[in-house]
Amino acid sequence: MSYHQFPPDPILNQFIQCFWSVSSNAEILPTLEHGVIPGGYVDLVFNVGAPVRQVTSGQLFVDQARSFVIGPFDRLQRFRVEGQFEFLGVRFHLGRFPFSRLPLREARNRALPLDGLWEQQGLKAKIQALECRLAQEADTAERIACVERFLKEFLQHCSEPDTVVTEALDLIEETKGQISVEALAEAVGMSDRQLERKFTLHVGLLPKAFCRVARFRQVKSLLESALRPTSCDLAYACGYYDQTHLIREFRLFTGQTPAHYERVQSVGFFLYESQMTC
Repeated sequence: MSYHQFPPDPILNQFIQCFWSVSSNAEILPTLEHGVIPGGYVDLVFNVGAPVRQVTSGQLFVDQARSFVIGPFDRLQRFRVEGQFEFLGVRFHLGRFPFSRLPLREARNRALPLDGLWEQQGLKAKIQALECRLAQEADTAERIACVERFLKEFLQHCSEPDTVVTEALDLIEETKGQISVEALAEAVGMSDRQLERKFTLHVGLLPKAFCRVARFRQVKSLLESALRPTSCDLAYACGYYDQTHLIREFRLFTGQTPAHYERVQSVGFFLYESQMTC
């Protein structure tokens, strides 16, 4: 599997963290099932390869659609692909998804086809035209340029990110998810319920769920470092009650135990089928 990240045009830096591409060839890698590791992010994803489908509920990917708003995820999502698997993605900064009319709470652990979401805003034809251009381009840089031109047209009219949400997200990142919702709400000067409403609107996850994802990201980072801590050390360092709590959470996010993940790891935020067995 090949995974690459690319910086956005500076004009888009306020909203976009990176562009990314991922691909694999079923003839070289016969595995058909893949997984997506949660990170709390929202992505625009363009399928420029073979049709894909979600393995469990049938709701994550739709065969007929070629572009989606995906996430945020708070658990591992699996999907199947037949033939060439190839995505181009746009990853937005946490809490800075600019299209406020799109219902992020409905995208949690799902993928929503873009042409359906933006049909009411008269953008369906433009989405379909973009999908056609991407299908005709074989070069990743040209594909990214097409998507950047599309986004620049709309981002100039988008409102500024919610400062309360970005402040709360910064605190979660600083504490690596080891902060209570009560302490978080107090730090940004509002009630728990008010903060939850803002997170539902601007992040798509509740603050408690996002803290769990942030703690998991810290575990993942430590496992991929040269430190190679034990499960006991991981649990203590990352704010879990005990090793059992850590393993249960890690299985939810990756489908496997920390010990097995140390041996296989991931490609970007994707896992192979053979990597998802314990």
